[in-house]
This record gives sequence, C-alpha cells and structure tokens, in this order.
Amino acid sequence: MSTIEITDTNYHRLLKRQIRKSLPPELAEHPGMHDFLLSVNQAYTEYQDDLGRVELILEQSSSELFKANRELSRIAQEKTEEAALTSKRLEEVVGSISEVLVQLDGQGNIIYLNEAWKTITGYPVHESLGRNWMEFFSSQDSKQKVAEILNSEIQTVNDTIQIITPLGEEKWLGVSLSPHFVDDAHAGYNGTFSDVTARINAEKTLKSYMRDLEKINAELDQFAYVVSHDLKAPLRAIHNLSEWIEEDITDLLNQENRDQFRLLRARVHRMENLINGILSYSRAGRIKTVKEKFLVKNVVDDLCETFATKKPVTFNIEGNQDLEIETEKITLTQILQNFISNGIKYNDKPEVELTIGWMERESEYEFFVGDNGPGISPEYHEKIFVIFQTLQARDVVESTGVGLAIVKKIIDEKGGSIRIETVMNEGTTFFFTWPKNELKNIETAA
Repeated sequence: MSTIEITDTNYHRLLKRQIRKSLPPELAEHPGMHDFLLSVNQAYTEYQDDLGRVELILEQSSSELFKANRELSRIAQEKTEEAALTSKRLEEVVGSISEVLVQLDGQGNIIYLNEAWKTITGYPVHESLGRNWMEFFSSQDSKQKVAEILNSEIQTVNDTIQIITPLGEEKWLGVSLSPHFVDDAHAGYNGTFSDVTARINAEKTLKSYMRDLEKINAELDQFAYVVSHDLKAPLRAIHNLSEWIEEDITDLLNQENRDQFRLLRARVHRMENLINGILSYSRAGRIKTVKEKFLVKNVVDDLCETFATKKPVTFNIEGNQDLEIETEKITLTQILQNFISNGIKYNDKPEVELTIGWMERESEYEFFVGDNGPGISPEYHEKIFVIFQTLQARDVVESTGVGLAIVKKIIDEKGGSIRIETVMNEGTTFFFTWPKNELKNIETAA
C-alpha cells in the first residue's frame, strides 16, 4: 500500500492532519499502520458523534434552563410585588392601630415603635428609636415603675405610667409588656402602650365626687339627726302636756273629750313614727354594717319568737336548714322582719299563717315571706313601695308607709330584686333576691 493511498483514505480531519505532520514515510507501507489508523479514525468518528449529541443535549438543556429561569424570574417578580403590597398593607394596618406597638432590647432601649407613639405622646418615632424608654418618664414614681417592670419575673406585666409630652401635657400610658427570648436567652420585651388618660382622669374625678358625696352624706346624717331630735322634742312636750291637762281637768271631761285627748296623743305618736321612718329611709343602704357568717334558719327562728299578737300565728319554715351565708345579718334581718310584721299587721283572718323560706342559686339567694291575708290587688304592687303610701287609712291600721320603701331601697342598693305574687282573699307572697356578691362594697369587721 502506497503513501498516497493511505493519505487519500477518508480519515477524520484531525487524523489526516496528524498523518501529514507526523507519519514517517517508512510507516506508510506497513499493513498494521493502516489498521491502526482506521481504528483511530473510528474513535475520532465516535467521539464526533458523541460530541454532537452532547452539544444537542446541551442546547436543549440550555433552552429549557432559559425558559425555567425566565419563569422563575417572573415568579420572583410577582412574589416581590406581592411582598411589597403585603408590607404596605401591614404598614397601613400597623399605622392605623391606636395602641403603640413597642419592642425593647434587654436594657430597655427602644427597637421598634409604630406611628401611634407620636399620636399619643407627641414624640417622633425616628427620634425615639434607640433611646432608653426610661428617658420619657420624668417623675420618680414613673421611673420606679419602669424599673420594676424591667426587673419583674411575671410573664406579662401590666401597669399604668405617667408621661410628659413635649408640650408639657400629662398623659397616662397603660403598659403591657412580655419578655422576649431568643434561643432561651432573654432578648428584650414586646408589648403595647395605650392612652388611658381619659380613664385615669375619670377615676380621679369619680374619687373626688365620692369624697364629696361622703361628706354630703355625713352632713345629711347629722342634719337629719338634729332635725329629728328638734322635731321630736316638741312632740314629746305636746304628748306630756295633753296627759297633764287631762289629769288636771279629768272631772270636767266627758267620754268624747277623753277620746279626743287619746286621738291627739295617737297623732303625736304617729308624727314621731313618721320622723323616725324618714330618718331610717334616708340612711337605708348607706350605713355600712358588718358582714357575718350565720345560719339562715337561726335568724328566722329568732324573728318568729319576737312577734307577739292577740291572734294565733303559725309559722311554716321552708328551706335548707343547714344553709350558712356570709352577709349583713342586721340588714337582712330588718327586711325579713318588715315582711313578717306586715303579714301579721294587715292580716284579716282569725288565725294568721305565715310561710318563710329561702333557696340558694348560682349567684344569689332567694327569700320569700307569704301570708294568708286579704291579698294585694295588682294595681298596687308598685305603689306599696313608694314612701308614705298605704293601702288602708292610717286611722284603721296605724302605719307610716315607710317600711316597704326602706326594704325596696336596701334591696336595690344590694343589686337584688323584689316581686309580689298574690291571690285575692287568700294571701300574698313577697319574693326578694340577695346577691352573693353585692354591688355595693361593704366594710367588714376587722
């Protein structure tokens, strides 16, 4: 085989270049060289095919990567816009919150504030960031409270602190802070400040009104006592004088004159009872009495034994015999005594029968006193609780018309209620509730 034949063989271009450049002439005619060159040529060809396939794959992959990258860019852009919109909305929401959102580091330096800080305190947010929050509280009491909050071991601290605005205005902040931890290490505090100035001022005004009211009530009590004493003194004088006059001229008086003297003294006695009734009504619900723990049955039994009347009286007791309550024993006894007394006084039956009972509910006690008297017509159910109102003429049944008014006033003061159930000619039952937690704070005995 000649050199020309070998050279002209259709070898791979890279192999041809190497043959021309490096193959010595003496090897051109060697049969083994031809086979070797053909094998190398085959390797070049396969390499070229593999390279072409790789390039095709790379081209396709590059196209797909480009498309994927473009899609990811689009998604990233959308998410960026959504995040920006969400951030804007969040800023608008935070900006509209009336409370101050605050974040402090472990030393009490302010890390974050929303715009409500400026609205409430007047201090710009950007000038307040980085400052220690104790700098904004000038009074010693406020600084002491701040220090107690920072040193408190309570999970969430709530307190009220006074702050002075840049214009010198006093404001009160309701502070609520909770400790913030990072990797179990104390990193600071998160919480809120709220403007409670109006509430604090209202409480101060209310306390001032309460002090004034207590002073006025004390003056009224003194006035009522003096007036009642001054009114009762001449009444007693009239009563005594009428007796002396009657004794001095007893031989000159006929039966009608004696009846008139007795009527005069009865009117004096009624007037004295009215004065006492007015005094009791003015004090009802205001006089602080002692809370005691007692069995209800013992109180009822004691009351039943105190009433003496010409008519036979039967008492029926209904209720838990072992019920023990803690409340104003004197006041509750006064109310039960009034109902029992009325059930006897206004009873038209030859034998009086009274039923006294009680029951315990979730938040209150209910008591009732029923009688077998004439009954009370429904149109008078409200009228009988009005002071000085009576259903019968005072010359028929002596009454001041104050007792039930006092009862109603006391029950209202305690936050209870009162109602009447009646059957005409068969009897009346008064029901009243007595809250376990009274609306009015009562001063208990030490």
